[in-house]
Amino acid sequence: PAGGPAGFQPLHGGFRDHFVEAPEAKYCCESCRLVLCQPRQTECGHRFCQSCITQLLGHANPVCPADMEPLFKDKIFRDVCCHREIMALKVYCRSEANGCQEQMRLQQIPDHLNVCPFFEVPCPLGKCKERMMRKEIPDHLSWKCKFRESSCEFCMTKMPLTELQKHKETVCPAFPVSCPNHCSFSSLPRSELSNHQHECPKAQVSCQFHGYGCTFKGLNQLMRQHESTSAAEHLRMMAKRNSMLEGKLDDVKGELLERLKHLPVVSSRVSELENASDELREKNRQMEQKLATMQKLMSSHSEKLLEVELELRALRGLRDEVENLRGSLEGFRTRLSALEQGGRGGSGSTHTLASLEAQMNRHDDMLSVHDIRLADMDLRFQVLETASYNGTLIWKIRDYKRRKQEAVAAKTLSLYSQPFYTGYFGYKMCARIYLNGDGMGKGTHLSLFFVVMRGEYDALLPWPFKQKVTLMLMDQGPLKKHLGDAFKPDPNSSSFRRPVVEMNIASGCPLFVSQSVLETGSYIKDDTIFIKVTVDTSDLPEP
Repeated sequence: PAGGPAGFQPLHGGFRDHFVEAPEAKYCCESCRLVLCQPRQTECGHRFCQSCITQLLGHANPVCPADMEPLFKDKIFRDVCCHREIMALKVYCRSEANGCQEQMRLQQIPDHLNVCPFFEVPCPLGKCKERMMRKEIPDHLSWKCKFRESSCEFCMTKMPLTELQKHKETVCPAFPVSCPNHCSFSSLPRSELSNHQHECPKAQVSCQFHGYGCTFKGLNQLMRQHESTSAAEHLRMMAKRNSMLEGKLDDVKGELLERLKHLPVVSSRVSELENASDELREKNRQMEQKLATMQKLMSSHSEKLLEVELELRALRGLRDEVENLRGSLEGFRTRLSALEQGGRGGSGSTHTLASLEAQMNRHDDMLSVHDIRLADMDLRFQVLETASYNGTLIWKIRDYKRRKQEAVAAKTLSLYSQPFYTGYFGYKMCARIYLNGDGMGKGTHLSLFFVVMRGEYDALLPWPFKQKVTLMLMDQGPLKKHLGDAFKPDPNSSSFRRPVVEMNIASGCPLFVSQSVLETGSYIKDDTIFIKVTVDTSDLPEP
């Protein structure tokens, strides 16, 4: 059965209780010979306590001690019927030695021991370690237990008996104590001792004028006489102290007046610092706004960079295709030359020659298409590659010879630069160049133009566009003799009005620089030229 006082079931072996009638042999364990506790039955029919059979199974090759048959854990079962019969056997109370004569079934022992007056239990006060019969608890708590509750007879505070003496000797406020000065008050409550010390005639005290310099110490009963006879001396000490205090007061006043003289300067400096602080706060706010804008731009540039990488891969693939086509074309040309030299007289050769010429023409057409696509991809790559937000464009044009040949052959007449801006929220612009010239400069000059493009923030900007524009070809030599031209936009020109399409009509210099000057100086290096376009933003208001 569950519950009951701890130890109802033995830790090992069977029950050792005093049974009213001697138990039958079938109720006894084959190992410990005691009455079975939690009986288990083996395959051979013998019974054991649970703890006994567990111990036997722990041996190597366990056998039944009754018939030496081998034991198997999975062949042992709980004997519920035997357990029920044992629990119904009558026993004497386990406190029989203390005088209890009660008889009960074995299973009733826990309930009986919970109320048995002869059963030994510990003192209900936790600190007390004594054990006694349950019926002795009232007497134990009344006068035997050292930890029983008791009251101080002086202050009536309740506490354990073991703490009572210490309470009286140290903290009890009503406990009678004697004056340490051995005056006529032989006994008074501890709480009044502090006040008594100030009035005790035999207490040693200092003169109340010791703060002014009096060094007299004596009994309380002599202090009045001292104060009476030394009144003049005490007044002299007080006057001296007052004079010292007045001198210090004058010093403090002088120091305060000196500081008051500097107060206007300090106030002015504080005002300046406050103004500077306000300016710094405003600048900080503007910087935070610019930082937020930069973060947005960085995010958009990251996306553009991905686009650039994808288009660059496509561009490389196209270039490989063009190179392959050029190789094939050269092979066809070689074969064509051989056929022209070796077979001019035959009709079959003429037919083959015509076929090869047709293939060459198709390859030429494909090369032209790929060249145009390459030029377009290269332009888009340059547009996405860089962007400036300070009104200045540095345009690097690679493969000058090839691009000029394409312009001469009318394949790619002009090139556009990547966009640049006067600010993060400013005008959007680009440059346009004709390497073989345009208009009056065609075939003789390099033509350079400025283009106003449609931007995202045009609605916030003043129109028409009025900023000064400087166009420049950069000298890559040590002398840095840059060639340039500048102009102020014509407010009546449609080129500088707010764009309604992707970009306005270009405006600039058809005769910017002659090709002879360009190609004989140090303006071309490594087949590359640099164009610089500067837009004056000094008088441009922020949107």
